[in-house]
Amino acid sequence: MKAAFIGRFQPFHQGHKNVVDEYRENFEDFCIVIGSAGEKETEDNPLGFEERKAVIHECFPDIEVLGVDDEEKTDEGNREWIEKIEEKTQADAVISQNPLVKEIVEDFSELELVEQNMHDPEVYSGTAIRRRIKSGEEWRYLTPECAKEKLEELAEKIKDSGINYDFEPGWKKENSFYGTADK
Repeated sequence: MKAAFIGRFQPFHQGHKNVVDEYRENFEDFCIVIGSAGEKETEDNPLGFEERKAVIHECFPDIEVLGVDDEEKTDEGNREWIEKIEEKTQADAVISQNPLVKEIVEDFSELELVEQNMHDPEVYSGTAIRRRIKSGEEWRYLTPECAKEKLEELAEKIKDSGINYDFEPGWKKENSFYGTADK
């Protein structure tokens, strides 16, 4: 049985590595599918497909990494997207916790859906890592040791994508929308 672990991996972090470590031994064959592979690079997707693939291969050089472009978020687009996944991977199962991916798999395919254990999702988040890189906060402890060097090379690209925030680490009520409501 073959499984496909689907994600954007913007960037690949310790939570992603934990999923691969936990699930790849449960299947005869295992691949990683990078979504939004053909997308233009943006603030939310600063790394291109080849860059994300290179980061993953730093940790798992023996695992096949494939890219799939996004489709329009319609029934027809969703059906086309999952058909591309099935065709490219020849997988029997999809590993994901993404609500949209889960819905598409359930509605438009016969693939088995494996809802992976989330490894500290409030800690390991691509969004949080990108924000930390942009604001100069420490981020390296959130990424796997095997990928740190490659991610260091890409940090400036991530930092230069979108808005750069300059603030003191830590949340302060007076700096939030809610902190101003009672003034």
